Amino acid sequence: MTRIAIRGGTIIAATGETSGDLLIEDDTIVSVGPTVRGSVDVDLDGTGSIVSPGFVQSHVHLCQTAFSGLAEDLDVMQWLDRWVWPLEQLLDADDLAISARWGVAELLLSGTTSFLSMESAHHTDRAFEAAADLGARATIGKALMDRREPGTSLVAESTEEAWSDLLRLMRTWHDGDERRLRVAVSPRSPSAATPQLWADALELAIRMDAVVHTHVNENHAQAHGVAEVNAARDVRYLDELGALTRRTVLAHGVWLDDDEVSRIARTGASIAHCPSANLKLGSGIADVPRLVAAGVNVGLGADGAACNNTLDARAEMRLAALVHRRGGDASAITAESAFAFATVNGARALGLGPRVGSLRPGMKADVAVFDAPQFSAGTGESARDHLVFSGSAARARTVLVDGRIVVDDFGLTRDDQARIRREGAAVRASLARRLSVPSLARR
Repeated sequence: MTRIAIRGGTIIAATGETSGDLLIEDDTIVSVGPTVRGSVDVDLDGTGSIVSPGFVQSHVHLCQTAFSGLAEDLDVMQWLDRWVWPLEQLLDADDLAISARWGVAELLLSGTTSFLSMESAHHTDRAFEAAADLGARATIGKALMDRREPGTSLVAESTEEAWSDLLRLMRTWHDGDERRLRVAVSPRSPSAATPQLWADALELAIRMDAVVHTHVNENHAQAHGVAEVNAARDVRYLDELGALTRRTVLAHGVWLDDDEVSRIARTGASIAHCPSANLKLGSGIADVPRLVAAGVNVGLGADGAACNNTLDARAEMRLAALVHRRGGDASAITAESAFAFATVNGARALGLGPRVGSLRPGMKADVAVFDAPQFSAGTGESARDHLVFSGSAARARTVLVDGRIVVDDFGLTRDDQARIRREGAAVRASLARRLSVPSLARR
């Protein structure tokens, strides 16, 4: 048995904030707060630090990490059709491996320990390999796209190809790496997959207890354009398919009507709120206070680095806590709520709620430790509020997943992040040349 103590930090525990020690035995939290007695194998000094649950992101795209900084100032449909989908088609297995590794590295270094990622239609194994190699807890799915989405030109693959590859991924990766890896069933959108593929995918998700992950109502045109194909708005169509359940994660949900909100709440599906990406692409902003009031479980996601330029959960928490106050209600979304979106709510969305998302005895030891020189414990300031509002540039000093140290002294323990970033930049430049984007190729 391996015993790890994190001593003297301010701990954001499930029962409230406390100063003291956190004891981990193997992959499990054993005690929170009391001084750790006896010998330990690893002794970590948490003095002056905030000890937080590892963040859980409900919507990212690892395959797009190498696209960061391209296709600026476009709405989501132009961004997808002209740039992102063509770039995804250019990614070979080696390119995607590097992009995914870069994405996992950035997530871990900023304190995200669990995430839900939708990849492109091809080479999804490389994303699983990146998560396993670097030690993340990951739920990953290939984008199922066997039908043209309105407003775009891309059909990724045939129904048979999509289905057979999904089955292979499920056999290969589901509950792999000591159950840290799970396969998500991920039709890209309600209209990008045929009814037959949706039906088969949903049956598989039920059988394997897998997360169902898709995009809904990201911008105004998408919210109304889906009726061209399905004769119903996104959420109503999904409800009619039987796709809305407790295991369903709906990314964005910016343009939801009252009936759609009611259906999401009734079925127990979750919304992944992506404020940075939605604002950058001019999509609008989800009415999260309305969702919360209706009883919808809301998580947070950075989306892809291509539409955000960062994968930092703290940036999303801060924006989620601020942007909804624009109407004059300073308590519309509190720091407490924003923090929950990125921890316990995210864990619930991914089906990890009994195991991760909070710091209490019996939970998996997924922990992020942040230096906090401007935070003063014992003065009435909240460590949680400090993490949410104090800015997102600070990296995590130490990160553990399943009791294993994956970030130590601000660096990865299983790889060299400087090399990962160099390789990622080289892939980005190569893709830019192949797609004839001179401004990107020079970066």
